Amino acid sequence: MRVSIVLPRGMRFSPEGATSIDLVARDLILASRHRETTTVIGAAVDNPFPDVPFRSVVASSQRSMVAGCIDRLKVAEPDVIVVHQHPESAAAIARALPHVPVVLHRHGLLKRQKTFLSRWRRSRQLTRVRRVIFVSDFIRRTFLEDFPGVADRSEVIPNGVDTGLWLPGAKDQRITYVGRARADKGIGELLDAFLGLDAPGWTLSLVMSVQTEDEAAFARSIEARAGGRTDIEVHRSLTIDAVRAELARSAIAALPSIVREGFPRAVVEAMSCGCAVIAGNGGGTPEAAGAAATLLDTITPDSVRAALAPLVGDAILCRARGEAARAHAAGQLDLAVVARRYDDLLQRMAAKGAPR
Repeated sequence: MRVSIVLPRGMRFSPEGATSIDLVARDLILASRHRETTTVIGAAVDNPFPDVPFRSVVASSQRSMVAGCIDRLKVAEPDVIVVHQHPESAAAIARALPHVPVVLHRHGLLKRQKTFLSRWRRSRQLTRVRRVIFVSDFIRRTFLEDFPGVADRSEVIPNGVDTGLWLPGAKDQRITYVGRARADKGIGELLDAFLGLDAPGWTLSLVMSVQTEDEAAFARSIEARAGGRTDIEVHRSLTIDAVRAELARSAIAALPSIVREGFPRAVVEAMSCGCAVIAGNGGGTPEAAGAAATLLDTITPDSVRAALAPLVGDAILCRARGEAARAHAAGQLDLAVVARRYDDLLQRMAAKGAPR
């Protein structure tokens, strides 16, 4: 079975600067029984991941991106197509290749359609899509509030983690954040919490992914607020291997997102690495974390500091929380199990063919 994976503009299928969507797509391919016959189509990058066949598209807009992807798909002649995140792209590809089933893979909240006409247009687009995968029940429920007609063509498949790769290491007194360099990720609140925390010997490591000029400016502001303190490290756009090494040696992962996450990959990775995890309680995070993390209803410097203090002050408690997180990831979110469900779905779609 030939599978084509389409990534929209804004993705970066490369060890340098990959988004969480890029990483989810790659992980599912590497664990797939269809790995040898799967190809990724996405925006051109200088250094694409070397372990997955990649076909680049040079585009200045989403429209030209879709046109380039369609050209690539016509050459590839796949049995099934997966389009990540972008409904309009999925609909356009399904219209251009009506003989191939198209699956939309949604990772986050869809921008709400304000008018009846815009919702009607989106509903019409979605009729062309054979199946919609959501990474959490939260994302699925929210999507169906506007587009209930998708309900019988939808399925929740969470983001998995390769628990044989994301492993705990020798733990340091280190509190690590991993994620985008944005204010709504709670980075400022975490920094203020650490600055007011009585934690001698501990280090705060901020591993920020910077993909836009706004994010670069935010990262600079965080560096300025850190004031050159030796117990605060600021990293920008580390490779995925470096991120994994950072989590492996961290006793605590603090991921206090204010925005409602779909199914936060960083939380899953941190749990697999045996970190005691603190995260925001919004969106799909409770589905990802279960009872294995400390989830905060409100994100303020005081609330983050209150969650950190007992872990910093009690090594036994911190280690026990990390072990519980690791057990949850290994038992509930292992990539092999998730990839098997994903492969089965794609095989069913390919067998049925596109809707007539």
